[in-house]
Parts: sequence; C-alpha cells; structure tokens
Amino acid sequence: MKIKKPEALVPDLSSEVALGFFRSGFLIIGVDEVGRGCLAGPVVAGAAALDPVFLLELGFSNLGLRPDFPTETGSDPHPLLQVKDSKLIPEKDREPLMRAISAQGVLAHAVSEASVAEIADLNILHASMLAMERAVGAVEEKLGRKADLVLIDGNRVPKGLQDRGRAIVKGDQKSLSIACASIFAKVHRDALMETLEAKYPGYGLSKHKGYPTPFHKAQLKTLGATPIHREGFNGVN
Repeated sequence: MKIKKPEALVPDLSSEVALGFFRSGFLIIGVDEVGRGCLAGPVVAGAAALDPVFLLELGFSNLGLRPDFPTETGSDPHPLLQVKDSKLIPEKDREPLMRAISAQGVLAHAVSEASVAEIADLNILHASMLAMERAVGAVEEKLGRKADLVLIDGNRVPKGLQDRGRAIVKGDQKSLSIACASIFAKVHRDALMETLEAKYPGYGLSKHKGYPTPFHKAQLKTLGATPIHREGFNGVN
C-alpha cells in the first residue's frame, strides 16, 4: 500500500508514534478545548484515546503516516481518515463523523466542562486547563488506567498533567488523537449552545455558539448580559 505524505492541516499519527504510540500497552490520550474565545457558555474539553491495533489495520505506517485512500474506485475513506481540526469540518458533518469514529477506532472518549462561574473565578486560561484535566481523567476512568502520555493542543500543559503531558502547538492540525478530541468537544459545545438559545433567545447563540460576532455584541448592548455570559469579558461588560 502506498503511504501518503502528510498534507498541511491533515493530522496523522507521527507525533503519537514518535512518543511510543505503537508500543505494546502504551496509552496516549489527546485533549483539546473549545469555546475559550467565547463571550457566553462554558469552556469545553474533549479527550480521546485511539486504538493502535485498529489504526495499523487501517493502513497507517509504523511511522504514523496516513494510508493513501481510497484504495478501491468509488470507495470512501474510513471516518478516521476524514478527521481534521473540527473548525475545518462543516458543521453538518461533525456529528455524523463523531458518531462514526466513536463506533470504530476510538478506545474511549469523554467531554468535560468548566463553568462560567469557574471561568470568572479562575480566569479563562486556568478554567480551560481544568476542563482538559477533567476530560482526560474521565477517559482514564473509563479505561481503568492512567495514560502514559497526554497530548495537549497548545503551548501549555495543565498543572495536573505535568507528569505525563506534552503540548503541541496547532496540535489539532498535526495529531489525530487531538483532532478527534476537538471534534468531540466541538459537537458537545455546539449542541449545548443550541439548547441555551431556547432559554436565552435573542442573542443568536445557535448560530455563533457564543463567539463575539458583531450581532452578538450588538444584542448584548441592547438586551444586557445573561447568567451564561462571561462577566469581565470585553463586549459583555
């Protein structure tokens, strides 16, 4: 099988493999957060542990490079080969893709939040770190063991993961584990904001998902802030 050279913005397993992914019994969890730049709602983190045996069978090389798909005329690539940074996936495609990878190729995944109150108390950076720690802990609980290594999108390792964390700048564009985690987080948070639209109508939460769009900021000036808006953020107060 031909091995495809990694493309820009297309994550593979090269980061994971360089750190021991295919070693027997070695567990790597990828984690990412979404909603850090929002004016409303919690910050959400997703975490995912991929199945190395399945990924080898799927055609990834022992260096973590992606297989050249499709292998048959008219066939579609496996859902895991359609994964990329969740922001680059059309909204309508995210949930079906999330369900597909949940069913095959992901050992365990979890989503956790840090609330608006925790963001106010800790600041958004530390609240994001807390959400990531919670998501990783939830995956570890499902698997009944600690990760040997945690790959974190960004340039900081949460305090509670210092002993086994590795930060990767633009990790959701490089690491398949992190990119999968970003999809779980994004789908969860988007669904939450759509639910909150019904409780707090008029702000367009189902469209912008709490981000500081011109419409959102204009409505904040007109309607004022709600309990789900982040006090102290520029545009809220």
